[in-house]
Amino acid sequence: MSKLAGKGKDAWKVVTLSMPKEWFYVSYSVTTPSGEHTETALITHPAGELISVLASESEGVSVAGVQLVSPPYLNRSKRWKMEPLVRLWKKPSDPLASVYEVEGGKRYCTAYGKWDISEYEFCREFPLTC
Repeated sequence: MSKLAGKGKDAWKVVTLSMPKEWFYVSYSVTTPSGEHTETALITHPAGELISVLASESEGVSVAGVQLVSPPYLNRSKRWKMEPLVRLWKKPSDPLASVYEVEGGKRYCTAYGKWDISEYEFCREFPLTC
């Protein structure tokens, strides 16, 4: 069981993606009476799941960083990329539409076609850590 995932949630060693969608790699530490332990969590699409997990952080859990793992069609390259996530926006009229800003200022949008950031609500900033 994972401290971040919460009571009744399983922690897995391997996960297979059934669809080539973005997902998140969360690094966090857990402080217990026996000391501090570093853990990681792999959180799947959509971004709402990431926000939900981070909103339910329990006492003693400290998120060190969040990385976006994006497929080629989303990051407009020829390969999957893993990049530090800096900011997240959600589109109120479409629960699956998100805009991710990664380190360096690049923004990736999950909506098809042209998009305008003014149609999205700012959700969260993720401070970059060393």
